[in-house]
Amino acid sequence: MVSSARQAYDQVQKPELEVLMKSVAQLPLLVTLTALAFASVSAQSAKWQIDAGHSTASIFLAQSGDTDPGINIAVAIAAGTMEIDSADPSKFSLQLSIIPADQGDALLEPHGTLRGGAYAALSRYTVMSFQSKSAIRDQSGELQLTGDVTISYVEREAPSDWNIAYSGPTVITPVIKSATRTVTFTFDKSPSEIAYGQKVGWMEITGHGKIPLEDLPSLRFWLSNSVWPTLVQDRNCYTPNYSVSMRDYHGAVCTGNVVETKPRKRVADGSTSGLDYSGPRYETPQKINEVRLVLDLKMREPR
Repeated sequence: MVSSARQAYDQVQKPELEVLMKSVAQLPLLVTLTALAFASVSAQSAKWQIDAGHSTASIFLAQSGDTDPGINIAVAIAAGTMEIDSADPSKFSLQLSIIPADQGDALLEPHGTLRGGAYAALSRYTVMSFQSKSAIRDQSGELQLTGDVTISYVEREAPSDWNIAYSGPTVITPVIKSATRTVTFTFDKSPSEIAYGQKVGWMEITGHGKIPLEDLPSLRFWLSNSVWPTLVQDRNCYTPNYSVSMRDYHGAVCTGNVVETKPRKRVADGSTSGLDYSGPRYETPQKINEVRLVLDLKMREPR
């Protein structure tokens, strides 16, 4: 009788045990599929870090409609992040900061945003901050990101009037002037090129935008009056061994790649010397009425 009861119990428990073992066997497959699905979504849409050490924003003063790029007054650092979705252009998003060279440690947060309450070690400078609000692909296939750019001009000149009551250096409160305008940046990057960049974990994307000067004439002065240090990428400085003779000391030795401004076209006037020669002349836009921004962004795979 006990044996009959045992057989009946085993017949009831066996199907339940088989179901449980089958579920356990399928669990690794379920976890693998979930991980692959998550990786696919992450690869398709992710926020990429702009490499501030190798990305640039070239600033030009130009004439609207002119094929000539204009006067390249500066090459600045570009930093920030770009959210990329190769399948849906409307999900593209760009957060961009433009600052003078050599000022990244002072002005930038780790993810490329401008640091609040921070100032550059320059007497006069301009910074820009852009955040896109919409993204589309036009009929030609170019990607257009539209948003607001805030331009801030900072000036903290030391007083030059010395008198007998001088008691040492004084703290100078920076004077900040800001303006916000709507800007559209256009990028020539196809979906296939973006997908390939996502595959290899690195991509370079170039673009351009413009800011009209009609309703912001002071912007020309801000940019022209700012101090723009020369941009040097991959800078490496070291101090040679001067122990033999300090007479040979001439400071640290630095190497790097200089990113120069685009040279202006020289006007051929035929004269290069003589009493009336005042030096070379260069082409200048007849009417400077817009600021052009040319971006060269190098981005790393999200981590």
